[in-house]
Amino acid sequence: MTTHRTSGPAAHATKSALAQQRETTLSLYQEILRGLPVGIIVLQLENPNDVSTFRIADVNPAAALLTGAALEDLRGRTLAEFPKLLKTRFPRRCFEAFASRESRNLGEISYGDERIREGIYSVQVFPLPGHFMGVAFENITDRRHAEQALRESEERFRLLVQGVQEYAIFNLDPLGNVVSWNNGAERLKGYRAEEILGRHFSTFYPAEEVTNGRPKEILEEAAQRGQSEDEGWRIRKDGSRFWANVVVTALRNAKGSLRGFAKVTRDMTARHSKEEALAKTTELLELRVEQRTAVLGRVNQELRTEIAERARAEEQLRASLDQLRALAARLQSVREEERTSIAREIHDELGQACTAIKMDLALIGRKATRRQTRLLAKVDSATQLVDGMIVTLRRIASDLRPRTLDDLGLTAALEWQAQEFESRTGIRCRITFPEEPLVLDAERSTAIFRIFQESLTNVARHAHAARVEARLERAVTDLFFQVRDDGMGFDPEEVRTRKSLGLVGMQERALLLDGEFKVEGVPGAGTTLTLRIPLPPSTLPK
Repeated sequence: MTTHRTSGPAAHATKSALAQQRETTLSLYQEILRGLPVGIIVLQLENPNDVSTFRIADVNPAAALLTGAALEDLRGRTLAEFPKLLKTRFPRRCFEAFASRESRNLGEISYGDERIREGIYSVQVFPLPGHFMGVAFENITDRRHAEQALRESEERFRLLVQGVQEYAIFNLDPLGNVVSWNNGAERLKGYRAEEILGRHFSTFYPAEEVTNGRPKEILEEAAQRGQSEDEGWRIRKDGSRFWANVVVTALRNAKGSLRGFAKVTRDMTARHSKEEALAKTTELLELRVEQRTAVLGRVNQELRTEIAERARAEEQLRASLDQLRALAARLQSVREEERTSIAREIHDELGQACTAIKMDLALIGRKATRRQTRLLAKVDSATQLVDGMIVTLRRIASDLRPRTLDDLGLTAALEWQAQEFESRTGIRCRITFPEEPLVLDAERSTAIFRIFQESLTNVARHAHAARVEARLERAVTDLFFQVRDDGMGFDPEEVRTRKSLGLVGMQERALLLDGEFKVEGVPGAGTTLTLRIPLPPSTLPK
């Protein structure tokens, strides 16, 4: 084999080019080292038999920033000058990596002294040529604290949900299987957590509704609209039935993918029984009035001479009607008071707790760095759960008794109800008011608001309308309120035959205020409801 050696000017040029390349490469490595966000320390072992002779040969700016030390306080120092560090596993593991010439992940090391900031550090070591070792580390103290705070916040939220006894609150997976269970659910439905987790929520429905596919319809509605509300009979573990108000809310991640459902159930059996009893009592009283009127009619025809007896019978009838209206007025007053009390408790107690949790989550999110994507995702997920709970609580409280009616008055409450109806049903709803400010007492404001609510409920259920127009006007001594829709209308005679309880309730509210209530409808041409009530004397012009 023939070897060719380069000599002379050509050899000198080659050596110069190689030296320049090495110098350029070294400069690039130093720039990379300085620009890394991870702390890098280069150690040199001066005595192979003494681990404390590891000397800091070089350190990048990120290492100084993460440890809180100055570069000049680190360069040139040996591990012997860090006595607390020698007591940790760091020197021994470094020496093992140096001896085996293999990189090692030392995991998390808690450390701090007079030079190095107290913290939790994630450390990796890797051998370098010669007697050198490389150390790469990150200060993960804030991340660990944030994770701990998140865990504590999630635990507080879990304890809050577990502590609620009046509501069954639990989560479903996207298929409808139960994945969480609170104490309220166990109290209401009778199942312990280990008995129900993993089972489909249709277990709580009567067999006929399961056969008709009602549980599936509720999940589909919640997935499409974000939320579904339903009332009906549900089944406990022991087979007994209870009347439940159920709200199912779809849970989605930041990308909009369906993660499952949150389900809130409340036992409304007592209220339902009272409403049924009231309806039966009302029907019975109406029947008795009809019977009494028929008897009086026959007596009037047969015994015209007994005018005094007829007068006494008519007086009894009027007294009975007055008592009935007084009873209805009292029932309405008690119902409004109960709704107001329950709505205030939901808003003040659960609303404040959810707001505090959301503030904690927001604080965690602000303290997290952009690199902590998993932590930020967990914070976002927990925030969405809390937001969904807040929306549910607000909706429940508003359905019971809108604070707008008590705080801002009738005009603001009617505007809110119109907007809520439009957003929920997609039916356009517009309402006009008098130019002058209108101040009414609580009794008249509540009556007008509830009549408006009932009319919108009828529109949503029966009218198939695209638009609703409402108008509130003030005359000299009276107040007029009219609601008109462009739906399918109705036959007044048919409505009178069915004796709609909703219309009867609106009629009674008007009569209790010495007012008038009128419903006009033509099949295919929409429906118009008109209310007239006298203004209180204090509001009349003098």
